[in-house]
Amino acid sequence: MSFKAAGIEPADGFSGDGFLVRPLRPSDVELDYEAVMSSREFLYHWEQDPPYPPEDFSVEDNLADLQKMDSNHRDGTRYTHTVMNGDETLVLGCVYLLPADDFMYRNARVTSHDGTDLSSVDAMVSFWVRVSTWESGFERTLLDAVIRWLRDDWSFEQAMIVTNESLGHQIATIESLGLTRRFEYERDKDMYTSYAYA
Repeated sequence: MSFKAAGIEPADGFSGDGFLVRPLRPSDVELDYEAVMSSREFLYHWEQDPPYPPEDFSVEDNLADLQKMDSNHRDGTRYTHTVMNGDETLVLGCVYLLPADDFMYRNARVTSHDGTDLSSVDAMVSFWVRVSTWESGFERTLLDAVIRWLRDDWSFEQAMIVTNESLGHQIATIESLGLTRRFEYERDKDMYTSYAYA
């Protein structure tokens, strides 16, 4: 069921300390492309659909992706938010919200660690930030803000933060905020087992 069919409308974005989160738009294509390419090696393992971005990935390819994400956002299928610096001159990352019954998860082999069932989850939330921001602790700053945003501004009963087993830095960031691994899931096409935290 799409977010819209479930009656879950997108929350407004928010401003943090030196950054803002707002819906991603096709007009962000140049800034988004630069951010994606700056973290290409990380995204190859984060995306779980290699090789992304491919070596010949172009601005035009990125625009097609952004147009699709914008369409999904407007029709309530999936919600995608860009993370930018305060004056919107630099993309710092992205936040993605998918329904737990999105096609990405329908054929997954799910293993629960605490009895949590995927059917009880409203949203699967994934995110990435530029690798160049890790040293400053921005990944943790953003995730902490996103968790509060999900709790305060969205109408979810249960949202999970998703990563995968290869992303040790992101796993450490998630666990540093006290989140617990609730289940893991595998799909035949994925390189890695994914983890869901709440």
